Amino acid sequence: MPNTADWQALASALRELHRALMDCARRDYERKHALKLEPGEQLRLLTTDPFFDWLRGLSELMVDIDLLQDAEAPEVEEIAPAVRAAVEHFIAPPGPGEPGTAFAQHYWPSLHEDPHVAMAHAGVKLALESWPRPRKTDAASLLHERHRLAEKARHNTRHR
Repeated sequence: MPNTADWQALASALRELHRALMDCARRDYERKHALKLEPGEQLRLLTTDPFFDWLRGLSELMVDIDLLQDAEAPEVEEIAPAVRAAVEHFIAPPGPGEPGTAFAQHYWPSLHEDPHVAMAHAGVKLALESWPRPRKTDAASLLHERHRLAEKARHNTRHR
């Protein structure tokens, strides 16, 4: 079962990945629109502009993981494989011949082009090593586990 340090390591690794991806997205946005974003404007666009839609799922996953860190031990043990599955759903490459999700379509080029994203990806993979593996790793099962994790996070929030 993941301990407090495992939760913190994963949360930190995901924040670093998110930061690296936001930097890439900001540069792409600035290049496309021929402007320089201020930090406050970038945050507003991240939450409202369709250009950044692909990144919101990772933001939501990070919030869910943060909410679940304080769950009771039996609940944490039961949900731990879903945490790993949900993260792997985001960082796993699409299957052969599949276009992948909107996230994957942005993520994989960034991973190959930006060393900060590549290092952050490696950090997430390393943080996941101590987490129990899900029994099924096909795309549908990983997506199901992501939904299960979101439901647990919402349930945990309501019962605080």
